[in-house]
Amino acid sequence: MNRRTLPRLAALATTLTILTTGCGDLMDNPYNHTDDEIAEAAALLPTLPSLEDTEQQITETVVQIADAATALAPELQWEWRRDRTQSGCGGAFAKTDGLEIRLQMYVSLTPISDADWPRILQAARDIAAPLGITQLTVRVDKPGDHDVVLTSEDGTRIAFGSNVRAVISAQTGCRLPAERADPTP
Repeated sequence: MNRRTLPRLAALATTLTILTTGCGDLMDNPYNHTDDEIAEAAALLPTLPSLEDTEQQITETVVQIADAATALAPELQWEWRRDRTQSGCGGAFAKTDGLEIRLQMYVSLTPISDADWPRILQAARDIAAPLGITQLTVRVDKPGDHDVVLTSEDGTRIAFGSNVRAVISAQTGCRLPAERADPTP
């Protein structure tokens, strides 16, 4: 080993020790949750719509946003890209029976013009609002490059942007599949 390798190995060993021991709690690690937080997350899941119902609602909302965008800018033509994926949940929901779905991306190879962006973004917000998807995070907003995320308090997200092309993507929040949501034995 040379003199440069030893300090790097020591730093790596220290990092691994912190990540694999209880030290993460001391550092307010967002991936460590108390039993109470996990129990609260598990108790919330049966009060939410099923995974399947949420996926259907979000898919319909994405299509409505695309249709509204095309009504305002007819050059936008949308197609589904990428496979839909399903995975376990994160955070306090990671130790529950919940799952989440990342929908296919809805893509227009034609980007949204800067002139049309404000009206299309407002239409998207209006369409998403009845589902409680009202929190707006602007990641980028400059000429020719727009990227926003609309979220709900229950974890549902719709990302919407335009650069080289226009893209709408969405994911359900953590939900119980219908067969797990039925509390009857």
